[in-house]
This record gives sequence, structure tokens and C-alpha cells, in this order.
Amino acid sequence: MKFITFAAVLAATAAVASAALPAQPEGPFGVAQDWDQHQNVIDHHHKVSFSGSLKSYIVVFKESTAAHIIEKAEKDVADLGGKIVQRYNTVFKGFAALIPTPIIQALSTNPDIDYIEEDGEMSAFGI
Repeated sequence: MKFITFAAVLAATAAVASAALPAQPEGPFGVAQDWDQHQNVIDHHHKVSFSGSLKSYIVVFKESTAAHIIEKAEKDVADLGGKIVQRYNTVFKGFAALIPTPIIQALSTNPDIDYIEEDGEMSAFGI
């Protein structure tokens, strides 16, 4: 009888655990591992408001990144409270945006992004 009870508990636990797993493997913040499949930058099922914590960033993509990947990242940033300020496609591929600070960590896991840096004034003379 103990074996049947243990087997029933084990089967129920496996059923609950498999129901909780996502259909595709995802990284931190629900960032999809396969960016070429048009996945979201952030899992929108866990959407939260980030008002009041916007900072200006420049997001630079690798030269080989397709336009639809960049557009998807822009859309996801905007959907989560960010604002695209400028798009770049001549010298480099990317965009400048006001982005909620917690979103930066999720963006940084995107393998198509070369780098992200906080936007700010620079001086050649250190003034």
C-alpha cells in the first residue's frame, strides 16, 4: 500500500511540475533563449509598472542583427513603459530610449545586443 501511495504522490507531483513549466526555455525575466523565433524581450505575463524609474540608454545591436529583431526589442521596451527616442541604422544598428531600469538586465541577456550604455553628456576635455 505504501508503494501505491508513494507512486500516486509522485505522479501528481510530476503532473503539477510539468504544468508549471513554460513551453519554451526562458532565461531571467522570461527572456526567450531563441531570439530568431520572434520571442518577447520580457515575458508579458509578468508585466509590471516601472513609472518613475526611467533612464536614458543607448542599445547597440551586432551588425548581423536582422531589422525585425531590433523592431521587436523596441516594441517590447515601449510595451513595458519605455520610450524610443532615436533609431540608429547608419553608423551602427540600435536605438536610444528612456528605459525602466529593471528592463536593462533583461535586455542585456539578448545575444543580438553588442552593448548597452547609459546615455549622457561627454566632454573631450574632461570639463
